[in-house]
Amino acid sequence: MSLRITRDAKNDLDADAILKGLAPSTVAANYVSEGTRRSRFPAIDFRDGHPGRVAYLAGTRWPVWLIVDLVKDDSGDVAAAAKHMNRPAALVKMALRYAESYADEIQAAMQLAESRSADWLA
Repeated sequence: MSLRITRDAKNDLDADAILKGLAPSTVAANYVSEGTRRSRFPAIDFRDGHPGRVAYLAGTRWPVWLIVDLVKDDSGDVAAAAKHMNRPAALVKMALRYAESYADEIQAAMQLAESRSADWLA
């Protein structure tokens, strides 16, 4: 697939790629992937994290993996989790649907968080 972008967009893409230490084509592919995910899940946003980009509930500090964990802690009660987060249940449900669609990504983020917690406690 080829894609035509403006010179300014190309310059921005190149600068972003340099900061990330990636090829511009890789960065562009990642942005296309994020764009299609945002189209499917409009309440999901992405932020730079470790490792890479992390899915968050838009307008919050809640990464999707943590929402999944919270709902599990609430025995699957979405309404209770939404109340805890002070957000509508519909947004929590969208985060859960995102997590189902990208289960490997969310599982990896949960495992990373778990290993960091174990390291911190040790």
